[in-house]
Amino acid sequence: MPADIQLLPDKTEKMSKYNINWNITRECNLRCKHCYYEAGTPLADELSTEESFALIDEIADVFGDKASITFGGGEALLRKDIFDLICYCRARDLHVVLASNGTLLSEEVAARLKNAGVEDVIIPIDGTQKTHDAIRGEGVFEKATKSARAVRNAGLGLVIDPCIMKQNEEETGKIIDIAANLGARQCRFFHYVSMGRGKEVLPDSELGSVQYAQNLMQLYEEQNRRKGLEICTTQACQYWVILKRKEEAGSFVPDFFYTEIPGCRAAIGMLSIKPNGDVVPCPLLDIKAGNVREMSLREILNSKVFVDLRNREVKGKCAACKYKDICGGCRVRAYLHSGDYLAEDPLCTEDFYQEEKQ
Repeated sequence: MPADIQLLPDKTEKMSKYNINWNITRECNLRCKHCYYEAGTPLADELSTEESFALIDEIADVFGDKASITFGGGEALLRKDIFDLICYCRARDLHVVLASNGTLLSEEVAARLKNAGVEDVIIPIDGTQKTHDAIRGEGVFEKATKSARAVRNAGLGLVIDPCIMKQNEEETGKIIDIAANLGARQCRFFHYVSMGRGKEVLPDSELGSVQYAQNLMQLYEEQNRRKGLEICTTQACQYWVILKRKEEAGSFVPDFFYTEIPGCRAAIGMLSIKPNGDVVPCPLLDIKAGNVREMSLREILNSKVFVDLRNREVKGKCAACKYKDICGGCRVRAYLHSGDYLAEDPLCTEDFYQEEKQ
């Protein structure tokens, strides 16, 4: 990786892959209540196949085999050239993951994804059948679990990707049971942030600070009990504080604690590309750093927002916290709460915060 876009120096060697989250279309066949992107109809100016090939070339040139591209949407399988894009990524030695709502993944499609070079497929399960269908649409749970089995039958890695909020927090354990029974290698929890369609339909569904802290501790307890299934989080940076404290106490911690970039990974271990080529630090942090039609990827990676986040130049409690380097606070929550993407995370409490001794 070029020196000008190095990660934090003490974490560079630990990085396994830099994740490029690429929403290749806004088109979707569902209208999920909590969708941060308001997916539905495609954008009029989505990148063409040729533009996408050129971007894949640029990603390969900048990151080499350190890059993992996650194709999502909308629903990525609705993009007609999806298999062409996957094959082109593999020709450039890039790792490929597909994120899907699980309604279009037949045995045949799963086999094609495997043959094209996809490594993992991410499918969301937001609770038991009644709960999942209430959020995503009638009959979607059955389709998603059937697709998950097709993914495993094709020899692909399966990642279950729940969105936790007030409506389903009590089903956290059941979601993990479902993931384990489906043969998932990982259950990766996203803690709901009210934005997009969710802001209109489910405006008051975010966990409060007490419930959030309790849920993260439950995830650790489940992980300690189920060592065969990796249980992790996306933007719940404070989970790393729990893991650090457990490690210091000599308790079990999962392997990813030693191999993944900790805490908020926006601009540090990932970036997000929108269907029209806009680049943001993470899918939910809607701060445009540039557009790939107008700027090179290197220029975008060295933009002010990316440098600020990469250096974790955070403020408030996050700046004073002992755990800044392994947590850093969720930049999305900070931005939505204060308008400043470097502000302190409003969901962090004394359960996690510990002032750095001078």
